[in-house]
Amino acid sequence: MGKDWVPDPNRNPYRVKQSPSPSSSSNPIGKFIDFNTQRICPACGRTELKIEHNFCKYCGVDLSEIEPIGKDDILRPLAITAATDPDASVRKEALDTIGSFKDKKALGLFTYSLFNDPSPACRKEAADELGDLHHPYSLEALTKALKDQDPEVRKEAIEGLKKIKEKTKSKDHDKGKPEERKEEKED
Repeated sequence: MGKDWVPDPNRNPYRVKQSPSPSSSSNPIGKFIDFNTQRICPACGRTELKIEHNFCKYCGVDLSEIEPIGKDDILRPLAITAATDPDASVRKEALDTIGSFKDKKALGLFTYSLFNDPSPACRKEAADELGDLHHPYSLEALTKALKDQDPEVRKEAIEGLKKIKEKTKSKDHDKGKPEERKEEKED
């Protein structure tokens, strides 16, 4: 081995080669998520988290306040459909239905779909639902979505960020000058 030796990545003995699971072949996103044993990080969309973890090992987000989908008998089948159905329109409708529950358990699923779904319509729906939930974890995901390749997804991410801003904006910001805000508080 001389100075010019470069290791061949195909011969790295430490590299883990994963064989595709039998159930992932029909998954358009490429990964099968077992919602009974795994959870999805609502900030980074990573799925390699055990259901009992309280922090994301990738981005450090606190997961303790968000219950996993696996414990919900209604959301779990819808989440599986949203993540694995071969038809993009079915995945989009599943995301829309889950969004109608306004349940923060679905934050991770929306983030995962936003970052990983091959269909722009599904990514757009996921961005819309993240904006509707008005959760602080949605801010990071929607900000990352501003770099999406599809302009409609980027537009929906902007709209979602506007929704969150409107929801979290205090009433004081509706006033003009700081002096005017103080006068009303004193009255």
